[in-house]
Amino acid sequence: MKSLIIAAGKGSRLPEFTKDIPKCLIKINNKSLLKKQIDQMRKFKIKDIAIVKGYKSHKINFKNIKYFYNRNYKTNEQLDSLIIANKWFTDDLLISFSDIIYENSILTKIIKSKHDFTIAIQKNWKKKYKNRFDHPVSQADKVFIKNNKVSDIGKKISEKKTNGEFLGIFKLSKNMCKTFVKEYKLLNKNKKTNKLQIHNFFQYLIKKNFNIKPTYVDGKYMEIDTYNDFTIARKMFNEK
Repeated sequence: MKSLIIAAGKGSRLPEFTKDIPKCLIKINNKSLLKKQIDQMRKFKIKDIAIVKGYKSHKINFKNIKYFYNRNYKTNEQLDSLIIANKWFTDDLLISFSDIIYENSILTKIIKSKHDFTIAIQKNWKKKYKNRFDHPVSQADKVFIKNNKVSDIGKKISEKKTNGEFLGIFKLSKNMCKTFVKEYKLLNKNKKTNKLQIHNFFQYLIKKNFNIKPTYVDGKYMEIDTYNDFTIARKMFNEK
């Protein structure tokens, strides 16, 4: 299995940090978000790790990592950033956003999943939005699971319909990797993709009857978009 971390963005809502470094290098417990993920993946014996970098790319410089450079990081979003690394899609692939921090138990569940295409879902997700005054529930990547598959995903899903949140971690089998890239290329022929988030592409695939399976996870998890998120994450992960 390989892994890929998407780390090209700036993090414009965190100017306290991102004037000097990309958001993924923010530290909690004296370790950057990116370094923590790399260490976690290596703990699970994933040796082939790649990172897509863009903003202040020279600051991201870890040993024994494959790098892909998104030269258009200022104008494109997650999906195009991910596809820049399409040459890495040659094996079972674990993919993660870089601005998240999570317990090992979450990674254990997604790695052990036998599904061809699965995304990490947290059912009891609303509690961590309780104190996120500048990141409301409306901004969550909400999902609706029906018959044990993802039938809807996106920020616009109503809270009443939502029964989970996508955490920014997913896994593709080797065969699904080929299909994933192929479907992106088909979409890209007919539509501009530079403003699409990854959940937008998932929704596109759902409409084409792709079977995206949920992997339900629990444990400490936080996405860091604002300084308040950073403060919550520090408390959650017991930084003194």
